[in-house]
Amino acid sequence: MKENLELWNRVEKTNPKYTKPAKVGGMNITAIAPQYQIMMVTEQFGVYGKTWGFKNITLDYSLVEKYDMVVFKGTFFFPDGQFEIINSSKLFINNAKTMLDDNFAKKIETDTLTKAISKLGFNADIFLGKFDDVRYIESIREQFKEPKPLNAADAIEQAAKKTTLDELKKLFIVTKEQESKYLKLIENGSK
Repeated sequence: MKENLELWNRVEKTNPKYTKPAKVGGMNITAIAPQYQIMMVTEQFGVYGKTWGFKNITLDYSLVEKYDMVVFKGTFFFPDGQFEIINSSKLFINNAKTMLDDNFAKKIETDTLTKAISKLGFNADIFLGKFDDVRYIESIREQFKEPKPLNAADAIEQAAKKTTLDELKKLFIVTKEQESKYLKLIENGSK
């Protein structure tokens, strides 16, 4: 049913401006800026912690000694529901287990957030492998391209297409040349 994909279709595309190539576990991936993801989810659901986020979080350290892994368990909630989520992360930076990763808790929460929202369709284009296709990246860059700011002459020309000469004169200082150009636009049926 199409309504089941309504949220997915709104959030599946990722602005390449907020991505970068990364290497994780020997694999090349496209990393997404976490703050961008939080902004996207906030746009859809509201304030983090109030209308969406994690609750009932526990960090399980029982696998540290044998596997160097901490397990994150929690419930992801959002306006239309909630679901359990589990993830793991290494506690140490090195194989000798002598250098503790003092950011492991932040990393595991951020990674778990990415996994949770991906289940709802956020940034699906990356997880579907579309960012591996150069043509897709070019097309998505075009979609997210920010419009160039208009110079004064272009702003006047755009305003001229939407307003009368008298209204235009109230908004801008109009030169004789620009007034002439405006009148030609009207004569040519551009208005």
